[in-house]
Amino acid sequence: MIWLLSIEALDANGDAITLRFASGAYRDPDGYGWQTSIQQAGLYRAGLFAGDIIRNASRSGYGETTLINDMGKLNYLADYATDGRLAVLYIADENGKTEVLRGTIARIGFERRIVSIKLRDPEEVLQTPHPNTRYAGTNVEPDGLEGTDDDIGGTVKPRLYGQAREAQPVLVNGPKLIYQISDIDCTVTAVYDNGVRLEFDGDYSDLVDLESVGPAAGSWDNWQPPRGKWRRYQGYIRLGVAPAGQITLDANGAQTKAGDVMAAIVSDAGHSMATADIAPLNAVGDLRLLITNEVTTGDLLDRIAISVGGYRRIDATGTVRAGLIEPPGSPVLTLRDHRILDITRDATGAGSNGLPVAEVVVEADPIETTQNGLAGVVSEARRARLENPIREAVATDAETRSRHPLADDLRIATRLATRAQGRGVANRVLALTSVRRDSVTVEARIGEAPALRINDPVRLITPRLGYAAGRVFLVVGREIDASSNRLTLTLWG
Repeated sequence: MIWLLSIEALDANGDAITLRFASGAYRDPDGYGWQTSIQQAGLYRAGLFAGDIIRNASRSGYGETTLINDMGKLNYLADYATDGRLAVLYIADENGKTEVLRGTIARIGFERRIVSIKLRDPEEVLQTPHPNTRYAGTNVEPDGLEGTDDDIGGTVKPRLYGQAREAQPVLVNGPKLIYQISDIDCTVTAVYDNGVRLEFDGDYSDLVDLESVGPAAGSWDNWQPPRGKWRRYQGYIRLGVAPAGQITLDANGAQTKAGDVMAAIVSDAGHSMATADIAPLNAVGDLRLLITNEVTTGDLLDRIAISVGGYRRIDATGTVRAGLIEPPGSPVLTLRDHRILDITRDATGAGSNGLPVAEVVVEADPIETTQNGLAGVVSEARRARLENPIREAVATDAETRSRHPLADDLRIATRLATRAQGRGVANRVLALTSVRRDSVTVEARIGEAPALRINDPVRLITPRLGYAAGRVFLVVGREIDASSNRLTLTLWG
């Protein structure tokens, strides 16, 4: 078995070129030449994020291939541009070559007689601050929408993905009582002063109109002071009179469904999401995700994956993939006992204690601001709602609790917009985790399953650990150790 590594690059003249290296003599059926230089094909990890539902899953990681640089024959690589470009690792035998993994180059290092080709961590592109804008602090009172250096200048502007309920907008112009809830398009649907809903006075046509004309003044009602009216333009509102208490509002972004929200976040970060993955997430429901400080894109995507009871990862092409966690489907490969070098089982349940889950609690219907001391006209029902940041949806399985007295409970903090949507996730996750779910680690030779990928279903048939009749798992982690020709699979199912 021979390792092959191809690298896309620009040569010293700026021309595109494909570099090809091999661990041994290789005759390419397509006629390409492969330079025999690979010393070690390296160690590579791939995985996914699935919150607490699949606890043995882990994210993808770095990998490195080393080349032998005898007599400086690879020194020319210092003049080549390879960073951010495609690298593909194959194994080849008498049956042809099979792609094992692909990624992008982080850098090429030179040390004595060795050249190291280090791949970029797939997650690295998502672990950077999500694009944001900051207030310039350039207002010249009474004009401007950027605050001043004495108040909000330099702070991150709020950005709304999905919905927001009872959110505190930022005062961007004090003299004109102009507030902002999002620096991207959204629609404010309600404004409250001290818990009391204010009267809507219409839309502005543009920012000039927003700064030029105030809403109509309010009137006294039952000897209560006037609360004024409000008008809106995109993510801004303007009040007619100074508020009596805390100003909060409700708003909806351009996208509210879970899949659409994830796709918008990915796009704003300059990446792409698999189109086929959007609809299943949309079916779960609406999200509430208001960003008010600096956060990484990866963290935002994690929140969505957790909210829908799903997973997310980034594939070899740099595309964000996401979906709902489901039982393993029809296997794409069967690993029989003679192909398995070693196998261990960490748990027989999805709970943190290795047992099945008997109760799932989903936190849903989040509000941004809890309040006490509201105006006297606020109803008791609304007072009760504004005292709690979330509502809970609970699903229980008495049969699992009876069979496993120590069965675990699972709590999921989501951004789902309604308790009904939270109940749907709770029921689905309970059905998934209240039964036996094995967490297994399998070692095999790379040649036994070179094309197996993350999220593929695979069947194990072995008398070890009681799998003589076969059991189907999801691949939630894969580690390739080319130095020992071993493949380690992390399985769940």
